[in-house]
Formats: sequence, C-alpha cells, structure tokens
Amino acid sequence: MTPLDEIKALIAQKELFIFDLDGTLFNTLGDLAPAVNYAMTQFSLHTHSNDDVRTFIGNGSMNLIRRAVAANFIPVVSTRDMEKVSETLSRENYIEEKIKEIHKVYSEYYWEHCTENTEPYEGVIEFVQRIADENRDGNRAVFNRDENHAGTRCAAMLTNKPVAPAQKILKKFGLENSFATYLCGDTTPERKPSPAGIYEILRQTGIAPEKAIMIGDDTPDVLAAKNAGIDCITLFEGFGKAENLLPLEPRYIASHIKDFAEFI
Repeated sequence: MTPLDEIKALIAQKELFIFDLDGTLFNTLGDLAPAVNYAMTQFSLHTHSNDDVRTFIGNGSMNLIRRAVAANFIPVVSTRDMEKVSETLSRENYIEEKIKEIHKVYSEYYWEHCTENTEPYEGVIEFVQRIADENRDGNRAVFNRDENHAGTRCAAMLTNKPVAPAQKILKKFGLENSFATYLCGDTTPERKPSPAGIYEILRQTGIAPEKAIMIGDDTPDVLAAKNAGIDCITLFEGFGKAENLLPLEPRYIASHIKDFAEFI
C-alpha cells in the first residue's frame, strides 16, 4: 500500500475527484449477485456464489452476464479473459441475441431490487457531501470554475453501470445532487477503460487533467485514468482482484476510501 503521507500529498494537489460506483462508493454485490442468479435460473443455468459474481464484475453489465453464462462451462478464473469467454459462448451456441435476452431479464430484476442490500462504504456519504458543501451557494450547488470557486474541490462519478440504477442508488442515499457531474454506462461517450468519459468530465468541469484524480477499484478505472493521463488511486478492497490489478503497476494503492477519506 502507498504510505498515507504520500496519498495525502497527492490529494492536496487535486481539485476534481472522479469516483467509480460499484466497489468504490458502494458495495452493490448484495443486489448484483441475486439479479445475476435470477437471470441464470430463468435460462436453466447454474447460479454463482457472491465471490464468483464479484469476479464477473467489470466493463459493464453485458460483460457481467457474458462471464456468468460462460462460467457454466469454464472455470470462473478464466472468465476474466474476454477472448476465452467469447470463444466459450460461441462454442456453446450462446449467440449475442441470447445474451441480450438474459441481460434483459437481469436488468429488469436488478432495477427492481438494486437498493435492497446496497450500502455505501464507510465514510463515503460524509466526504462526498463535504466536497459538495464547498461548492454550495445557499442551497444550490455551484460547480462551474469561475473566480469565486477556482481552487475549490468537486466530485464527479464515472461508472459503467446504466444510469437508471445508478440514479436510484444515489437518490436513496441523498447524493443525487452532490456531484459536479456523473456519467454512466449508457450516458458516457464511451465506457471505461476508454478515456472518453474522463475527457468529458474534465470538459464539463473546466478542470485541468493535472488537477484531477480517478478513484476506483478495478482494471477499467486504472486503465481509463492511464489512457486519459490523470492520476489514479487504486483500491484493493473493492471488486477488483489483486492478480488483475498488480500487472497494471498502479502507482497509488490503498485498501479503501475509508483509509484516506479524511484527507479529501
């Protein structure tokens, strides 16, 4: 793990904090896993443990379902290799239309139940609201970079999760108006690991790349930050697996947000 003094010094230089959602701001596994397993049972596929579903998460919900289906035929650890997943689905005659059908069942179930067992990680609500309060003018949040707010910190969110469940989760915990902006899997120009979402957030906030930092827990977050040329704090107690994160040689590593929330 990166020494806290080093992370504190890094954070002190930043004005824009771009957060992932699943595994970073919120532990959503308690609702994701039942939705995946409901979809599996509707198509006579076997269900998966929560830990296995955690392995399937990353690069959007379509890939979540692709991995969950493929894990009926190959070891769970092999599902991180999307080329192997594609080969497996093709061999087992799970054409893209069939995957979309399974995904639709998953999505409808998840939308109905996406806030039942989801919880924010320790310290998340408080520090996101604290950042938002720095930009408030009365009861209104102000996120433009005019002279009155230059140097003031703001938070943004970039997730591959669709906007509907993301908004539902934010609303439940009172964070729907606490971000300068947020982009989701179906509202971002391109999903992570593409840097396009980060570029758009930088454009909307008017903050320079060197003043921005990505905070996430999985390979799409790390790669999106690298591709955009901004710093990243990689969390090792989210949904990402160390064996997938370490080869990316992340520069700044923490267990989770609670370890450095006081510095933001």
